[in-house]
Amino acid sequence: MTSKTFLVQANRPTQKTINCTISDQLFKNIPVSVVFFYRKNTHQDLLIDVFKEVLSDFPVFAERLQNIDGNLAINCNNQGVLFSVAKDDMTLDNLLKELPIIKKKRLVDAIDPKKVISQQNPILTIKVIYFACGGMTLGLCWHHSIGDMYSFMCLMKAWSNKVNQKEYTLPLIVEERDKYLQENLEDNGNTTPNVRYLNTKKFLGFLFYLLFSARDKSSFGLYFSENELKNMKEQFSEKTGKKLSINDVLCAHLFSIISELDTYNKKRYLSIVVNYRNRVKLPQNILGNFISFINVLTDDGVKSFPLATELRASVNNFQRLHMSFFATKEYIEQNGGTKKIAQFIPIGIDPLNRTLLITNWSKFGVYDVTFGNSEPFYFTPFGNAPSPWLSVIVEGFSNKGLVYYVSLPKKLVKKLKQKDNIARIHQYRDQEDVLPELAEKLGWLF
Repeated sequence: MTSKTFLVQANRPTQKTINCTISDQLFKNIPVSVVFFYRKNTHQDLLIDVFKEVLSDFPVFAERLQNIDGNLAINCNNQGVLFSVAKDDMTLDNLLKELPIIKKKRLVDAIDPKKVISQQNPILTIKVIYFACGGMTLGLCWHHSIGDMYSFMCLMKAWSNKVNQKEYTLPLIVEERDKYLQENLEDNGNTTPNVRYLNTKKFLGFLFYLLFSARDKSSFGLYFSENELKNMKEQFSEKTGKKLSINDVLCAHLFSIISELDTYNKKRYLSIVVNYRNRVKLPQNILGNFISFINVLTDDGVKSFPLATELRASVNNFQRLHMSFFATKEYIEQNGGTKKIAQFIPIGIDPLNRTLLITNWSKFGVYDVTFGNSEPFYFTPFGNAPSPWLSVIVEGFSNKGLVYYVSLPKKLVKKLKQKDNIARIHQYRDQEDVLPELAEKLGWLF
């Protein structure tokens, strides 16, 4: 595979400093990698030329992260995005069959989040690969402190619209993110922070786990058809007498089976990531990390129907029960502040106590990222999760159905793959359900 790498800068430079929130700093060691797959390609010159224009409106993605007096800041000075273009002799279909064992660097130029800060490396990388079959992949990796998946998709949809000669929504970029939230969020009186502080002993234990025990994990993919999800939702709504979402029922269904097979006879959390912009009436176009967690503590013997009901009640009452910006900020400040930010871990990230974290990226418009006649037929998060018990839901092939990707201990994944357990997972699937051709061909997707 041949490739070339270069920096792409905005056509209209912007100079400003954006001070990050505590939430941004909680993600300072987390990179996010995704890949879009296209049957038809778009010429690199068009992609690059248009991206330069769009980048002028989204300068935070072209800049560098700095530590200033112990706080994280984005220094906007148009230093550029790392862009690479490559050619690959493989076909996309063969690539997809081998996707779980493909080395990350083949599709994505991964960033090291620590070096992004210490060495002032780019915070966003883009890799376009042209394949022998005429298709292409678009692999991207960004530093989580810049913004969440929603922020990233604002950039991607703007890029797509600009190529397709359509208008796009300009982003809202605030220079004092923390101050903005303090002035625009209602303090609900919630006193429960969304993070926990690890003292030196516990923090070292957590690092030891990530370095050694966390390696004993395996990734696992499940495809749910639209009809299967419809059946599941109807069955749950009938049993509970409640109006539930597909996310409610799918999360409850998966967590109950995973918990049962894990035979962990203690209380544990199910943690759901929530994009709270709409729920607290923030502008939809604001860039940054405006996500929080719904943490539901469950007993041994999780029952799926009551759990789905509890999830729905939590979502409906998110602002009152789970919005914890002020509580989390106060808790961190009382325990050493941002100078000890590495020792604060979100409650939803707790592999030692088998907390399952689920983030849902469906309805973010990943299949709207078209470039002329190039339409994505598959989208996926990519690369090994840093630890087990992390998972994500995305739309399935050509925007049909949902795919659930999860990283779990190897022994548990082996159990889940057993024929009877796969049947339990797909108990709401009709026998005559016609699955997408790719879903049936990929041996790693169940």
